[in-house]
Amino acid sequence: MKKINFILLSVLTVTSGSALAMGASIEQGKNFTNLNIEMGKSTSGVYAESNWLKNTDDGTQTGGVGAGYNLEVGPAMLNAGAKAIYLGPKKGDNGVAFPVGGGVNVALTDSINVFGEGYVAPNGLNNSVKNYVEANGGVSWTPVKPVTLKVGYRHVSVDGKDGRPNHTLIDGAYFGGGVSF
Repeated sequence: MKKINFILLSVLTVTSGSALAMGASIEQGKNFTNLNIEMGKSTSGVYAESNWLKNTDDGTQTGGVGAGYNLEVGPAMLNAGAKAIYLGPKKGDNGVAFPVGGGVNVALTDSINVFGEGYVAPNGLNNSVKNYVEANGGVSWTPVKPVTLKVGYRHVSVDGKDGRPNHTLIDGAYFGGGVSF
């Protein structure tokens, strides 16, 4: 019976994973670059994502993976999720954070969307800082189906602990593009 349950669970996982859309994008700001890969983020249901974010001025970087759930409500896609993020802020407080949060993506037309998201990891959900905060918002345009262009604003900051200063890792406007298949 355990083998049958395992096989059934495996088949359902593979089947649902193969139906999910995948995508990759890059964002470039004045002093940062963000690379993102996602699966299932544009459809209702479970999604997974990963990203790498680097401040090109001082070498500060973060990298992580996340998962969550999307719920489509009319023209809006709501999501809630959690991430595991490596922090490399070059301020002596390298470590990991486990932020939770969510976002919304609203379709204004067939090709133009407005989006926003935010994640936070308070003191109990990280090991090297008091708080971790990230926020991202903007507008995306899909001129041709697999290609999406976007402009937005991204902010990532930490509150130091044990005498380390609070500091902003990333803060600024960006232009980006991506493909989904």
